[in-house]
Amino acid sequence: MNWERWYMELDQDDETWEVSEEVVLRGTVQLHFCGQDSEVEIEFMVSADSEEEAQAVREPKQEQKKTWEQYMAHGSDIHPHVLEAIHHYYADVVEKYQNAYTSWGEDLDEYAPYVERSEQLLKRLQPVSILIPDSAEEDELYLNFSCFWDREHGLGVHMKQGTPEHIQGAYTLYDLE
Repeated sequence: MNWERWYMELDQDDETWEVSEEVVLRGTVQLHFCGQDSEVEIEFMVSADSEEEAQAVREPKQEQKKTWEQYMAHGSDIHPHVLEAIHHYYADVVEKYQNAYTSWGEDLDEYAPYVERSEQLLKRLQPVSILIPDSAEEDELYLNFSCFWDREHGLGVHMKQGTPEHIQGAYTLYDLE
């Protein structure tokens, strides 16, 4: 893939200028996650010191490009570790979700089944977006998934240097920083 051309074609969300000097650059890409192909939205969060600087943003910063390109080059090695980390996380929270779905009269086998192997999660877990922040941390990104046990919030995996660091609801994950 010609990433330099792709960076230049990202859509710029300029509505954030009124609230902050952070620019969101968005694009999509086909992602192959553990045997599943999904179209995933990519968001690069680019900081700027002023509204004028924000208006001049046309592409992600070099560190963000490096993070993105390393992730895409090594995704097939990274993804099995992400899936295993999600499986461990799910094993820790499944009982909480089973209690909730039972109280709502929902089918546990559909929304919160016990699973023995991480691969069993694949048919009910789908990557939907990746966020690459403009941070001092090198090689940091967030993988966001839709998942069957938390249909409202989804699942977020905070990654550093290709390794899952923290997992929780997709949009509540950003509040940790």
